[in-house]
Amino acid sequence: MNKCLLTLFFITALFTAKAQDGMKPRLGIYLGIASPKATEVFGQFYKSKGLQPRLTAEYNFLNLGYTKKMFVKVAAIAGLEPQNFRNQTTYLTNVTMTQKPLGARIYPFAFKDGFDPDKQKEVFKNAGFTNLFIIGGTWAISGLYVEGGISPGVKMKEEGYADVTRSPQFFGWGISFTDFEDEDNKVKFKFNVGTRKYTWTNASNTTSQIKSFCMDFGIAIALN
Repeated sequence: MNKCLLTLFFITALFTAKAQDGMKPRLGIYLGIASPKATEVFGQFYKSKGLQPRLTAEYNFLNLGYTKKMFVKVAAIAGLEPQNFRNQTTYLTNVTMTQKPLGARIYPFAFKDGFDPDKQKEVFKNAGFTNLFIIGGTWAISGLYVEGGISPGVKMKEEGYADVTRSPQFFGWGISFTDFEDEDNKVKFKFNVGTRKYTWTNASNTTSQIKSFCMDFGIAIALN
C-alpha cells in the first residue's frame, strides 16, 4: 500500500506546473490523542495503557487539478507519537516507544477554493431538507485523505530487557474538517479524525502491528 502511495506521489510530482493552482501552501500544526491497540505477535504480549498524546505537522506543497473545482492535494507529514503498553505476561513492566512518522498525506477530492457551504447550498438548492446531509457528506469527502510512510529508528524500551529498534511502515486514512472561512484567510482551523496502522517485521520473521484511532485539532497557516 505504501508503494501505491509513493507511485501516486511521483506521478503527481510530474504536474508541478499546477502546483500552486488552487489552495495556498499551508503549514499545519495539530495536537491530538490516539488510542493505540497492539495486534499480531506484539498484541499477544502487550496491551495499550489507554489514550496517549500525539503531535503532527503537515505541509501541503502540491496540487493537481483534474476539474475546474477539484484537485488532488499532496502534503508532507511528520510527527511524534509516544506509545506505552503493559506487559500482559508479567504485568510488572511496560514497553515504551515513540513513533516518528515521516510520509505523505493525499487528499484526492479537495476543493480548489476550499469548502464554502453557501455555494454548496446553491448547488443543492432543490434537495429540500436533505441539503444538510448532502452538504455534510460533501464536506467530509472534500477532506478525505490517505497517508503512508515510515517511522524510522523506533526504540522499544522495557525494564529488564535489551532495547529493540525497528522502523515500522505506516498507513492510514481519515477525514480533515476545515473551517468555512475564506481560503484567503491567513489562518484556518482544522479538526482531523482517522486511523493509522504501524507494521514491522520481528527478528523471527513474524509481523507485529499497532493500530490507532486518532483525533487532532490545530491550525493551518498560509505561507504566502
